[in-house]
Amino acid sequence: MPLLDRYLAKEILLPFAAGVLFLTQILLATQLLSQAPVLFGSGVSLGDVGMVVVYLLPHFLGYVLPIAFLLGAVLGVGRLAEDREVVALGAAGLSPARLVRVPLLLGVVLAAASLWLAGDLEPRSLAAARERLVEVVKRNIRNDVRPGTFYDQIPGTTLYAERVHGGRWENVLISDRSDPAAPVLALAREGRLEPVGDGAEMELALQGGELHRATPEQDEYVLATFERAEVVLALGTALSDRGGLARTSPDSFADLARRAAEHRARGEERDALRAEASLHRKIASALALIPFALLAVPLGAARRAGRAFGVGATIGVVIVHYLLLRSGQVMGQKGTLPPWLALELPTLILSAAALLLIALQVRRGAGAVR
Repeated sequence: MPLLDRYLAKEILLPFAAGVLFLTQILLATQLLSQAPVLFGSGVSLGDVGMVVVYLLPHFLGYVLPIAFLLGAVLGVGRLAEDREVVALGAAGLSPARLVRVPLLLGVVLAAASLWLAGDLEPRSLAAARERLVEVVKRNIRNDVRPGTFYDQIPGTTLYAERVHGGRWENVLISDRSDPAAPVLALAREGRLEPVGDGAEMELALQGGELHRATPEQDEYVLATFERAEVVLALGTALSDRGGLARTSPDSFADLARRAAEHRARGEERDALRAEASLHRKIASALALIPFALLAVPLGAARRAGRAFGVGATIGVVIVHYLLLRSGQVMGQKGTLPPWLALELPTLILSAAALLLIALQVRRGAGAVR
């Protein structure tokens, strides 16, 4: 790689890495705070928190990489412009367009990495994060049952234990009102609540007790004794309310394409368009790195207001891209344009604008950056 390319790559990659680190920390902190009731509950270990953070990283990198790269590229090129190095390159016979090669190459590489993240790694990592959070929520619920206190956080069910020892209960009372027409009251000598699978269910294991069931409409009352009983409790909103991220499990590219094909085969055109729009939005978000790379030189080399301009330009371009992307998604879902075209319009529009700015800068020459 020529010395100029290595030099410019270094100027871009340093602020890019700092931007990735800073923005990722903000997103992680925000997510951890929003999940504080789950991640800092009574059944959570430090390993649980660490694994959730690791699983969330690919998800957040999908948002962070385009913004951090644009910021790093604008600041890197802008640093050369501030020190009049771009003017010196022009005096040496090098066009400002020569600087586009490095950010464009980096943008293509990062775009390919973003496509892999969005289509493969992110769905798998978020599915793993969901499983871990579901497990944590279940452990929290099990540990939240206190001796001598009625626990009613499971919908339709109230639990009471006279004594609690390491997850095992003594003298247990369970009121099950999930079926209002036939409420059930269970009394047991011992019991414990254990996770079952990876769904929104837990198993209540009881020993030595009796079961009371009343059916007022039929004027019936049933009493049964048992030595051992196992009851599966559906956590329902107790799981979803505590673990918002536990409900999140995005689809891969193949999943979205298959879903669109299935909807179209059943004649559900609107649902098919919605799935295709979601697919192409994920692709377009990754490909945004290419127009961002093209915009780096005209924005960075033309700035006169220091680093504040670079930050402001980055925010402005990101907002414009988001608005175009959102408009394209609406048009794709409504069928106004084919989803692939509607969602790639932001990339095409910003790329065309960047090429126009580069052409104008080349025409004006090195004086454009003074």
